[in-house]
Amino acid sequence: MYPKRFIQLFIIFFITIFISLGIVSLFNVSDFWLQGILITIIGYIVLIIPLTTLTILKQRKKFSSNTDSNSDDVFNNTLAKVENVFVLATKSETGNLTASIVTFKQSASDDNVFFVVTGSDTERTANIARNGVAAVTTWYDEKTGARFSSKHVAASVIADDQVQATLQKHPEIKALGDNFNNHVIIQLTLDSALVESFRDQPIAVSF
Repeated sequence: MYPKRFIQLFIIFFITIFISLGIVSLFNVSDFWLQGILITIIGYIVLIIPLTTLTILKQRKKFSSNTDSNSDDVFNNTLAKVENVFVLATKSETGNLTASIVTFKQSASDDNVFFVVTGSDTERTANIARNGVAAVTTWYDEKTGARFSSKHVAASVIADDQVQATLQKHPEIKALGDNFNNHVIIQLTLDSALVESFRDQPIAVSF
Protein backbone atom coordinates (compact mmCIF):
# COMPACT_ATOMS: atom_id res chain seq x y z
CA MET A 1 0.00 0.00 0.00
CA TYR A 2 1.30 3.41 -0.94
CA PRO A 3 1.76 5.98 1.88
CA LYS A 4 -0.75 8.31 0.20
CA ARG A 5 -3.47 5.65 0.22
CA PHE A 6 -2.63 4.72 3.85
CA ILE A 7 -3.08 8.34 4.93
CA GLN A 8 -6.35 8.59 3.00
CA LEU A 9 -7.74 5.47 4.66
CA PHE A 10 -6.65 6.63 8.12
CA ILE A 11 -8.37 10.00 7.69
CA ILE A 12 -11.56 8.31 6.43
CA PHE A 13 -11.50 5.84 9.34
CA PHE A 14 -10.89 8.66 11.84
CA ILE A 15 -13.84 10.68 10.53
CA THR A 16 -16.04 7.57 10.42
CA ILE A 17 -15.50 6.83 14.13
CA PHE A 18 -16.40 10.36 15.21
CA ILE A 19 -19.49 10.50 13.00
CA SER A 20 -20.70 7.16 14.38
CA LEU A 21 -20.12 8.20 18.00
CA GLY A 22 -21.78 11.55 17.34
CA ILE A 23 -24.95 9.95 15.95
CA VAL A 24 -25.13 7.47 18.87
CA SER A 25 -24.68 10.31 21.34
CA LEU A 26 -27.27 12.46 19.55
CA PHE A 27 -29.99 9.83 20.04
CA ASN A 28 -28.87 9.06 23.62
CA VAL A 29 -28.35 5.36 22.98
CA SER A 30 -27.08 3.84 26.24
CA ASP A 31 -27.41 0.10 25.65
CA PHE A 32 -23.95 -1.40 25.02
CA TRP A 33 -25.00 -3.88 22.33
CA LEU A 34 -27.26 -1.38 20.58
CA GLN A 35 -24.40 1.11 20.56
CA GLY A 36 -22.14 -1.48 18.98
CA ILE A 37 -24.69 -2.38 16.30
CA LEU A 38 -25.43 1.27 15.45
CA ILE A 39 -21.76 2.25 15.35
CA THR A 40 -21.02 -0.74 13.10
CA ILE A 41 -23.85 0.01 10.66
CA ILE A 42 -23.31 3.78 10.61
CA GLY A 43 -19.53 3.37 10.39
CA TYR A 44 -19.85 0.92 7.51
CA ILE A 45 -22.16 3.25 5.57
CA VAL A 46 -19.96 6.29 6.17
CA LEU A 47 -16.77 4.35 5.37
CA ILE A 48 -17.97 2.59 2.22
CA ILE A 49 -18.92 5.80 0.36
CA PRO A 50 -15.42 7.38 0.20
CA LEU A 51 -13.77 3.99 -0.35
CA THR A 52 -16.08 3.28 -3.29
CA THR A 53 -15.38 6.76 -4.65
CA LEU A 54 -11.60 6.24 -4.40
CA THR A 55 -11.89 2.86 -6.14
CA ILE A 56 -13.93 4.32 -9.00
CA LEU A 57 -11.47 7.17 -9.45
CA LYS A 58 -8.57 4.73 -9.48
CA GLN A 59 -10.28 2.54 -12.09
CA ARG A 60 -11.01 5.58 -14.27
CA LYS A 61 -7.37 6.64 -14.07
CA LYS A 62 -6.24 3.12 -14.96
CA PHE A 63 -8.67 2.97 -17.87
CA SER A 64 -7.46 6.34 -19.09
CA SER A 65 -3.85 5.14 -19.00
CA ASN A 66 -4.71 2.00 -20.93
CA THR A 67 -6.53 4.05 -23.54
CA ASP A 68 -3.58 6.39 -23.91
CA SER A 69 -1.27 3.41 -24.34
CA ASN A 70 -2.84 2.72 -27.72
CA SER A 71 -2.93 6.34 -28.80
CA ASP A 72 -0.66 7.66 -31.50
CA ASP A 73 -0.58 10.98 -29.64
CA VAL A 74 1.54 9.53 -26.83
CA PHE A 75 4.08 8.21 -29.29
CA ASN A 76 4.18 11.27 -31.54
CA ASN A 77 4.36 13.72 -28.64
CA THR A 78 7.42 11.85 -27.38
CA LEU A 79 8.91 11.72 -30.86
CA ALA A 80 8.55 15.49 -31.18
CA LYS A 81 10.70 16.00 -28.06
CA VAL A 82 13.70 13.91 -29.09
CA GLU A 83 16.31 14.35 -31.78
CA ASN A 84 15.91 12.30 -34.96
CA VAL A 85 18.72 10.01 -33.89
CA PHE A 86 18.48 6.54 -32.42
CA VAL A 87 20.59 3.50 -31.71
CA LEU A 88 19.87 0.80 -34.24
CA ALA A 89 20.67 -2.74 -33.14
CA THR A 90 20.87 -5.64 -35.58
CA LYS A 91 21.79 -9.30 -35.31
CA SER A 92 24.12 -11.25 -37.57
CA GLU A 93 23.52 -14.73 -38.94
CA THR A 94 25.63 -16.18 -36.11
CA GLY A 95 23.74 -14.24 -33.45
CA ASN A 96 26.28 -11.47 -32.87
CA LEU A 97 24.71 -8.11 -32.06
CA THR A 98 25.75 -4.84 -33.66
CA ALA A 99 24.58 -1.41 -32.51
CA SER A 100 25.17 1.89 -34.25
CA ILE A 101 23.94 5.46 -34.02
CA VAL A 102 21.94 6.52 -37.07
CA THR A 103 19.79 9.44 -38.18
CA PHE A 104 16.22 8.53 -39.03
CA LYS A 105 13.23 10.05 -40.76
CA GLN A 106 9.65 9.20 -39.85
CA SER A 107 7.31 8.31 -42.67
CA ALA A 108 4.88 11.06 -43.59
CA SER A 109 2.06 8.53 -43.96
CA ASP A 110 2.70 5.94 -41.23
CA ASP A 111 3.63 6.93 -37.69
CA ASN A 112 5.33 3.62 -36.94
CA VAL A 113 7.50 3.53 -40.07
CA PHE A 114 11.00 5.02 -40.12
CA PHE A 115 13.70 5.27 -42.76
CA VAL A 116 17.49 5.19 -42.45
CA VAL A 117 19.94 5.83 -45.29
CA THR A 118 23.18 3.90 -45.03
CA GLY A 119 25.97 2.40 -47.09
CA SER A 120 25.18 -0.74 -49.03
CA ASP A 121 28.26 -2.47 -47.59
CA THR A 122 27.60 -1.80 -43.89
CA GLU A 123 27.22 -4.59 -41.38
CA ARG A 124 23.75 -3.43 -40.35
CA THR A 125 22.63 -3.63 -44.00
CA ALA A 126 23.91 -7.19 -44.29
CA ASN A 127 22.32 -8.22 -40.99
CA ILE A 128 18.91 -6.82 -41.90
CA ALA A 129 19.06 -8.37 -45.37
CA ARG A 130 19.64 -11.77 -43.73
CA ASN A 131 17.09 -11.81 -40.94
CA GLY A 132 14.81 -8.76 -41.32
CA VAL A 133 14.69 -7.79 -37.64
CA ALA A 134 16.09 -4.95 -35.57
CA ALA A 135 15.68 -2.97 -32.35
CA VAL A 136 15.82 0.77 -31.76
CA THR A 137 16.03 3.25 -28.90
CA THR A 138 16.03 7.03 -29.16
CA TRP A 139 17.97 9.69 -27.30
CA TYR A 140 16.07 11.19 -24.38
CA ASP A 141 14.75 14.68 -23.85
CA GLU A 142 16.96 16.41 -21.25
CA LYS A 143 14.05 18.10 -19.45
CA THR A 144 11.54 15.25 -19.22
CA GLY A 145 13.59 12.18 -20.06
CA ALA A 146 11.01 11.36 -22.74
CA ARG A 147 12.16 8.61 -25.08
CA PHE A 148 10.93 5.48 -26.80
CA SER A 149 12.38 2.12 -27.63
CA SER A 150 11.26 -0.98 -29.45
CA LYS A 151 12.58 -4.49 -29.83
CA HIS A 152 9.72 -5.49 -32.11
CA VAL A 153 10.91 -3.98 -35.38
CA ALA A 154 10.48 -5.47 -38.83
CA ALA A 155 13.36 -4.29 -41.02
CA SER A 156 13.96 -4.43 -44.74
CA VAL A 157 16.60 -3.18 -47.16
CA ILE A 158 15.55 -1.09 -50.15
CA ALA A 159 18.29 -1.15 -52.80
CA ASP A 160 19.10 -0.58 -56.45
CA ASP A 161 16.16 0.55 -58.60
CA GLN A 162 13.82 0.48 -55.62
CA VAL A 163 15.66 3.40 -54.02
CA GLN A 164 14.45 5.98 -56.55
CA ALA A 165 10.94 4.58 -56.51
CA THR A 166 10.87 4.81 -52.71
CA LEU A 167 12.21 8.37 -52.79
CA GLN A 168 9.39 9.37 -55.12
CA LYS A 169 6.83 7.73 -52.84
CA HIS A 170 8.43 9.10 -49.68
CA PRO A 171 10.18 12.39 -50.55
CA GLU A 172 10.68 13.05 -46.83
CA ILE A 173 13.63 10.61 -46.98
CA LYS A 174 15.57 13.16 -49.04
CA ALA A 175 16.09 15.13 -45.83
CA LEU A 176 18.63 12.44 -44.86
CA GLY A 177 21.03 13.22 -47.71
CA ASP A 178 21.66 14.49 -51.20
CA ASN A 179 23.59 11.62 -52.73
CA PHE A 180 22.01 8.15 -52.68
CA ASN A 181 24.61 6.46 -54.90
CA ASN A 182 26.02 3.30 -53.30
CA HIS A 183 23.48 3.72 -50.52
CA VAL A 184 20.44 1.77 -49.49
CA ILE A 185 17.33 2.73 -47.56
CA ILE A 186 16.49 0.72 -44.49
CA GLN A 187 12.80 0.67 -43.67
CA LEU A 188 11.93 0.03 -40.03
CA THR A 189 8.36 -0.82 -39.08
CA LEU A 190 7.58 -0.84 -35.37
CA ASP A 191 4.94 -3.29 -34.19
CA SER A 192 5.00 -1.71 -30.73
CA ALA A 193 7.07 0.70 -28.67
CA LEU A 194 7.75 1.51 -25.03
CA VAL A 195 7.42 5.21 -24.17
CA GLU A 196 9.26 6.29 -21.02
CA SER A 197 10.20 9.47 -19.14
CA PHE A 198 11.59 10.67 -15.81
CA ARG A 199 8.15 11.69 -14.56
CA ASP A 200 5.58 9.20 -15.87
CA GLN A 201 5.05 5.47 -15.82
CA PRO A 202 6.17 3.59 -18.95
CA ILE A 203 3.45 3.26 -21.58
CA ALA A 204 3.33 0.46 -24.15
CA VAL A 205 2.06 1.67 -27.51
CA SER A 206 0.78 -0.77 -30.12
CA PHE A 207 0.35 0.03 -33.81
